[in-house]
Amino acid sequence: MFLAGSVSKMKDIEDLYPTNIAKALKINHSRYIEKLHKPGKFTFEHIWQLSKLLEIDMQLIIDIIKKELQSNAKVSKKKSL
Repeated sequence: MFLAGSVSKMKDIEDLYPTNIAKALKINHSRYIEKLHKPGKFTFEHIWQLSKLLEIDMQLIIDIIKKELQSNAKVSKKKSL
């Protein structure tokens, strides 16, 4: 998914074994879903663990989160104007 470019936001992976991933990250399901919708709440350790679970380079996840946070910051800036 990440390598194919079909993930543009972290919430795009919400249906990808959410209960199993949450358990592997040692957080409850609702906390995992919250982090997907607010990716700035992921810790470095969670990002690292998620990359190992999905067998992808951690930088791919970081890039998606960074892009999403930058996009959210632009929207917030426009709303305040």
